[in-house]
This record gives sequence, structure tokens and C-alpha cells, in this order.
Amino acid sequence: MDNSAARSVLDALPTLILGLALALVGWLVFRVVIVELADAITDDSSAYTSDVQECSSEAVQILFGQEVGKEVLLVAKVLSGVSSVRVLSAPGRDLSYVPDRLNLEVNEQRQILDAFCG
Repeated sequence: MDNSAARSVLDALPTLILGLALALVGWLVFRVVIVELADAITDDSSAYTSDVQECSSEAVQILFGQEVGKEVLLVAKVLSGVSSVRVLSAPGRDLSYVPDRLNLEVNEQRQILDAFCG
């Protein structure tokens, strides 16, 4: 190795060391954030589950008579505070119960006749 090549390596050494140090610090910060986030998710499972029914079908009454479509379903979801909406066209059948689901009963023209939670 000649003298100029050795000098170039020595000149680049501080930059290389600084770059490696910054990468290490970034990795450590990232790791701490990920570990803290993972701990928060596993420790606080109550943030993701709730025994309280959040559904409110009364607010959806303003949609009675409206034809079911994407926009109407979105409005119903927002008004009732639920995570899902089910459209029912045949009343009187056995239904599964989900506390935070809104059920919309519709007629043959897909107009909303009734709304209830569950």
C-alpha cells in the first residue's frame, strides 16, 4: 500500500467511526421504542377489548327509509359507534350476537326499516 492510499484511509476513518456510531445509536433508539411498544400492547390488552356495548341504534333512526348503499352504511356506522354493520332482509331468523355490531333490517327495495345492536 502506498503512502497516499494509507493517508486516504486515515482521513476517512473519523467519518466512518461517526457514521457507525450514529447507526448504532439509531438502532438502539429504534429497539427501545419497539420494545416499549410491544410491552404496551401486551400489558394493556384492555385497550383493545371492551365488555361495554358501544352500539347506539337510536341515532340511526334518521336513516329509516333510506336505501342501503356504501355511503348510508358508513353514516350508520359513524352514528351508531360500531365496528361493523349487518344488513338483514329476512326478519325472524336466529342471529349471532356481537355487542358492537349494528343490524339494519331492510325491505325488498333495500330501504332501512329498523335498526338494533347485536
